[in-house]
Amino acid sequence: MNKLWFNPGILSKVLDDTFGDEGSLTVPESAEGTPTDAESIGDHSEPPACFLEEITGEYVLLFPSGRKQKYRSKAVAREIASHYGQEEVTFLPYREIYDPTQPNLPVSNTDGLVLNVYESSDFQRQTAKVVAPKFPIILALLENVIPDKVSRDAFLNWLSVIFNTGKKTGTAWVILGSQGSGKTMLFERVLTPLLGEDNCTELNQDALSSRFNHLLHRKQLVCFNEVHSSKQAAERIKTWVTEDQIRLEDKTVRASINRNYLNLIFTSNSQVPVALEADDRRFNVVRTGGPLTELTWFNGSATIRAIKREFKAFAQFLKAYPYAEADARRTIMNTEKSRVIEAGVNPLDRLVELLRRSRKNDLCDVVDSELLDEHDLSELSNLDNHLTKELVLKLAAGISGESMTMTKLTRELKSRGISESRGKADGSIRKREYTWQSSANPDKSDKESA
Repeated sequence: MNKLWFNPGILSKVLDDTFGDEGSLTVPESAEGTPTDAESIGDHSEPPACFLEEITGEYVLLFPSGRKQKYRSKAVAREIASHYGQEEVTFLPYREIYDPTQPNLPVSNTDGLVLNVYESSDFQRQTAKVVAPKFPIILALLENVIPDKVSRDAFLNWLSVIFNTGKKTGTAWVILGSQGSGKTMLFERVLTPLLGEDNCTELNQDALSSRFNHLLHRKQLVCFNEVHSSKQAAERIKTWVTEDQIRLEDKTVRASINRNYLNLIFTSNSQVPVALEADDRRFNVVRTGGPLTELTWFNGSATIRAIKREFKAFAQFLKAYPYAEADARRTIMNTEKSRVIEAGVNPLDRLVELLRRSRKNDLCDVVDSELLDEHDLSELSNLDNHLTKELVLKLAAGISGESMTMTKLTRELKSRGISESRGKADGSIRKREYTWQSSANPDKSDKESA
């Protein structure tokens, strides 16, 4: 039977506002759009309120009992309502919203009905206790998934904000590590039960590439497993992490714009799981410890049972956690994040940056020393907004790890603001060079390497 997902007391009040005094009604379950015998003959109970759903265009009958029937056909919906004693069938606007920040709070309008379909978990509804709860197995799991204490404390603050406020944090977590380190167990066995099965889901790389993103509909926490960076997904991920609204598309339902309450976790063993910019403010990046099977406290199914016993204590801990929303919206720059940023940079973009900032030592480091002769090293030591094309070609090959023709290199550098020219005459030889403008604001390390 298709029931509404609300606190009965609150639902009764909303329906009372629509129907008057609440009646009782029991209707046999039936296929959508097909009247049952009870519906056909009519029942001496309160008539349903009639609505037209704004997003799907379906006709909705809401009964005082909490039953909700949807019909594609207006004629069928009108007939069913008439059977139940609704004399004047008028379909008012009806819309379902998903708002974790206002749990169990339907809103009744005089010209229609807006209902919040979000439902918090039992753990979120329990009362916080002052006594410090103990959850040693969950804590041990967290310590293996996020070994760094600074990052782990930031994750607990991030989780506590979601758990207590239902708000979107605007930041996401990238958890790197091999299989068996506890990434999946943390999401499936701890985070999902805490926030509610209906509010969480696990997806894979395909979901990042597909235009049909309806699987994100009415979700608060989503884990993308074993992802790797792709240009197609990069901008989409940025939008999901930060924007207040999200466009949802499905094959069978027209696209709709919804409030975005998504909080995201990405797990991966890829060197570049997501594309991160140098000044990224969206992602925290951490690396896990080793396999759980190598740890003394881990004991398979017995560990899972222990985690279940600790749910209530961990939820109480989160309830009383002195969370800071501002901190949840900030990210941590650590060694692992710096590595991912550097690994994701286009090699030629990095070459151009090093040239503009005159990073002589870094330029020498990216090329095998056997490929640079004394003349090359001497030229690099006198680097001043120009280098011979032959030397730059060596540097480009060293950074990218692959050979490149001079024609292609010239084309790529030109698109990045580096031009070619003939240098000053050197005896009977005229040098072919690449020239550029220096970075306007070299940092301290630039000056030290000069």
